[in-house]
Amino acid sequence: MFLTTLISAVLALTSMFHIEAKDTVAVRAGADSVQVVTKADTVKLRVPVVGISTNIPYDITWVPGYGVTSIPSFSLEVYPSGWKHFTLGADVEWPMWKHWDTHRFMQVNNITLWTRRYFHTRAYEESPKGLYLLANANAARFGIGFDDKGWQGEGLGASLGVGYKHGFGKSRFWFDTGIAAGFFYSRYDPYVYGKDGTGWYYYDYRGNIADFVPRRMALWWFGPTRVYFSVGFDFCKKVKK
Repeated sequence: MFLTTLISAVLALTSMFHIEAKDTVAVRAGADSVQVVTKADTVKLRVPVVGISTNIPYDITWVPGYGVTSIPSFSLEVYPSGWKHFTLGADVEWPMWKHWDTHRFMQVNNITLWTRRYFHTRAYEESPKGLYLLANANAARFGIGFDDKGWQGEGLGASLGVGYKHGFGKSRFWFDTGIAAGFFYSRYDPYVYGKDGTGWYYYDYRGNIADFVPRRMALWWFGPTRVYFSVGFDFCKKVKK
């Protein structure tokens, strides 16, 4: 008797608030209760899981002695589920330009792993935005040459930085800018063009050949290590609320 009365009351309330049948998924009745499940209870959200971007200045880089060139770059930022302030990411740069006729070479393979700490607490269905701190470490190998001189080697570095990520309303596009400073340590060798008709390059070494050791030169750099103005896009997954 009680259950019949309760169901009648629920049906009366449904009519009163004009709940249409197309919005009703199911009616589950227990021993002492009735639950109406609507579409609002099973709505699917688009939750950002990863963002990709490219560094615009790298696309139009001007290098002294080389001219205007393009440094292909790709950045990936992962938004771990449940992390409200931290993200993980990686950057890759891979210019591989060779101009034998003018003796200009810009060959670099660089990979950077980083983490960010955003000050703004992000909502579950949003990607992180606003001011953040950055820490990264990178490894690179390079072959760079201008005219008859060049340098070839490998290096490691680490940096700390600060940046700001700006969204565009509900759009999945965003703009990211920042700067980092730290150190880069490299072991390298200078080389020169032989001009002997072979078209070969040689190590720039004038000592006893028996004493030659590859990567005998060392470079320490302390200062700015990265400046970026990036445009990116978020990829999402659908989840039930």
